[in-house]
Amino acid sequence: MSTPVFLMIEATPNPQALQDMTSYLSRAPAITKGHGGVPVASYDVQSVMDKKDKPSVFAVVSFPSNEAITALFNDPAYLALVPERDRGFSHLRYYVVNERI
Repeated sequence: MSTPVFLMIEATPNPQALQDMTSYLSRAPAITKGHGGVPVASYDVQSVMDKKDKPSVFAVVSFPSNEAITALFNDPAYLALVPERDRGFSHLRYYVVNERI
């Protein structure tokens, strides 16, 4: 049995492109689900302990494997959303993580 892999997403909306962000967020979840992605949690960031730039949101999505995450990011339907995603967020960072056993 394989352990799930998690995609952690650190994001800050771009206030000048909220329509792009909203459009991206309305379409990306269906594509993610098609690759086995299951939302686990979303968190609003209250503070940052090291005083660096504070993102607005962290989200965690579970995937069955690293390959599923790679397939998502290479999916033509997802790639078509990338320009909208990039306009809709002023900061976006992805982390692929797994639990320690």
